[in-house]
Amino acid sequence: MRLFRKSPDLRRAQLRPLTGADLAAASRLLHESLRHYYALSISELPALLEAGHGVALEIDTGLYGIALAGRPTGGACWLRLLAVADGLAVAPALTMLLEALHQTVAVYGATTIFYAGDDGADAWMIPVLKPLGYQVETEVIVYEKRYLNSPAVGNLAVVIRPAQAADLDAVVRLDRRCFSPEWTKDDLILSSAIAQGPYFKLAESDGLIVGYAYASSHSGGYLLHLVRIAVDPERHGSGIGVRLLDDLVNFAVDHSAQLITLNTQAYNSRAQRLYHWFGFSPTGERQPILRYRLPS
Repeated sequence: MRLFRKSPDLRRAQLRPLTGADLAAASRLLHESLRHYYALSISELPALLEAGHGVALEIDTGLYGIALAGRPTGGACWLRLLAVADGLAVAPALTMLLEALHQTVAVYGATTIFYAGDDGADAWMIPVLKPLGYQVETEVIVYEKRYLNSPAVGNLAVVIRPAQAADLDAVVRLDRRCFSPEWTKDDLILSSAIAQGPYFKLAESDGLIVGYAYASSHSGGYLLHLVRIAVDPERHGSGIGVRLLDDLVNFAVDHSAQLITLNTQAYNSRAQRLYHWFGFSPTGERQPILRYRLPS
C-alpha cells in the first residue's frame, strides 16, 4: 500500500525542526518514497535527528518531506538526507526544505554545505540544487580491488588494533589533522562506526594513534567499502597507510569478501598513486561534489 493515496496540497505545508520524535515517520518516508537521498547509515539517523540539524515539511500533521545535514565542522557540513513524498511537487517542496535547512545550519555555524551524490540516481534533486546555487566543487573517483593480495605489508613496527569507544576523542583529533574541514568526520559518524562497523582499526606507534581505517560491509559480505583511511601528516611515507591496507585485505580474505572499493577526490594524486600501486583500479564511476556557500 502506498503511503499517500492523493496528491497533497503544498499550499498547506508547514516547516518545523526535525527531532528525535520523528524517527518512525522519517524512516517510513525513506522506505516508502521513491525520491530520497541519504548519505548515512540507518544507525546514525537517531543521533542526527537529536542533533537538530534538520527540517520537516508537514501537511495536515503528516510528514511529507525531510532535509537533514551533518554537524558543521570548521564551517562546513554535508547534506546527509533528503526525501520528498510521492505525489508532492518535487521542485517547490525541495526548494522549501533546502532554504529552511540553510537557515538552520547557519545558526549552528555552517558557512558552506556540500553534497556528494550520483547524477543518475539523484536526477530528481540535482535540477533543484544547481538553480539554488550549488556549484561543482570536484569529483570523487571510485576504485576497486578484485585480487585480494598485498604488494607489501607496510611498517611492521606499527601496531594495528581494533578501535574502542575510549579512542573516539583521539580519532577525532587525528581526523582533523588529516583532512580539511569539509572532509572531516564528526564524532557522531566516527562513534557509530567504532561501535557498529565491521572493521575499524587503529595504527599505533609508541603508544600514539598515528592512523586509522574503517570499512563497511555490503551485499551480504561480498563487498567491503573502505570508507576512510587516515595517516598523521607527520608520518606520511613511513608505511602506515600500506600497513592499514594490508590489514584490510587480510580482513576481507578472512571474512570471504570478494571485492574492496573506495572513493577518493579527483585532485588527490598522492592517494591515487598509493591505490594504483596497491592494486586498486578505477571503475570509471565518478561522483560529483557540489558546494553551496551560505549568504554571509
